Amino acid sequence: MTAAVAPWKQQVLQRGASLYVGDLDPEVTETDLRAAFYHVGPISSLRLCRCRLTGKSLCYAYVNLYSHAQASRALGLLNHTNLKGKPMRIMWCQRDPFARKTGFANLFVKNLDFSISSSCLESIFSKYGTILSCKVAGENGRSKGFGFVQFESQDSALVAQTALHDTMLGGKKLHVCKFVKKTERTAAAPCEVFTNLYVKNLDETITEDGLKDMFSVVGDVSSVAIMMDHEGKSKHFGFVNFKSPDDAKKAVDVMNGSVVGSKTLFVGKAQRKSERTMILKQEYKDLHNRSTEKLRASNLYVKNLNVDIDDKKLKEVFSAYGKILSVKVICHNDGTSKQFGFVCFASPEEANKALVALNGALLEGKILHVAKAQCKKDHRQEWHNFSGQNQPQSFYPSTCNTVSSAIHQLQF
Repeated sequence: MTAAVAPWKQQVLQRGASLYVGDLDPEVTETDLRAAFYHVGPISSLRLCRCRLTGKSLCYAYVNLYSHAQASRALGLLNHTNLKGKPMRIMWCQRDPFARKTGFANLFVKNLDFSISSSCLESIFSKYGTILSCKVAGENGRSKGFGFVQFESQDSALVAQTALHDTMLGGKKLHVCKFVKKTERTAAAPCEVFTNLYVKNLDETITEDGLKDMFSVVGDVSSVAIMMDHEGKSKHFGFVNFKSPDDAKKAVDVMNGSVVGSKTLFVGKAQRKSERTMILKQEYKDLHNRSTEKLRASNLYVKNLNVDIDDKKLKEVFSAYGKILSVKVICHNDGTSKQFGFVCFASPEEANKALVALNGALLEGKILHVAKAQCKKDHRQEWHNFSGQNQPQSFYPSTCNTVSSAIHQLQF
């Protein structure tokens, strides 16, 4: 009889020779990665992931070697080693998203001594099972005092948690628990307890004594501070600290939105700088995503252009359907057209109007293919579906007003 292969070993065998390399320094290049992996064995392929818009490194890469043995050796030799001053985090590449989310057990470890590195943490936990990934969180090269250990199986994670929780390491007592996503932590967390309030939109005539008197009607105030500039003038915000969390919460309910003089106060829980930064980043991200989605919805991909069609002619044809922000016919190095380009309108509605009117239209002997701008893979599929399905129709562009030159080019 053939011996049964353990589930975790079966998964390792299925991974082949592909490795994920994360936590890279932003300055690391493909050449740096090839040099780091070269002595392990020949590399089949390597991809450093970059932002599609800016071209900047996303600080992770995929490295494919020719055999599982070579990849396993690279993992053992190079994991947690420094590349441009920052330790790499290497793990087997898991392409199954369901397995990534449900098949592994992740532990959160806090109260780590600042001397404990990712490599040291992995050596401590590895005796309890196969580790997929181990990382001590850091900033500017210094540990934040907590980390994550991801095991192959939940059983191994449970054994490690039982064995190491409340044990001493580097003079500190470890806290080891199951990692919980932030969204789940927020849902399960009890009501916040706080006593310190942030108050903004203060009138410049308000003094600290006046601010204390204002909030003392709600409860006992332990301290008050109004922030001043270098000239001693109010920055129009400050902090009020209550003795009781109940009074602080009541003050938020009562005072937030109240009008004092000519100003409407904002009163809320005082947050640490890291919390404020995180909120601002999320707000910026949401705004950027909304802007990006609108821009994508307004950008058209135009294919099968006559070689004589240039930017000016393409703008002339499409400007009949709305305000154009930019237009670009893509050309070879010698200046000859690649017979496709992009037209970006000021609004998705205008872009859609042009798409409906011009897709399949005949322009200078060529049937236009017009679609919302997409990645190359989606373009190929849409072009395949389009080919042979559209019949020529007459198209005579109407007289168009001259518009300003293109302000930017979108690349896909």
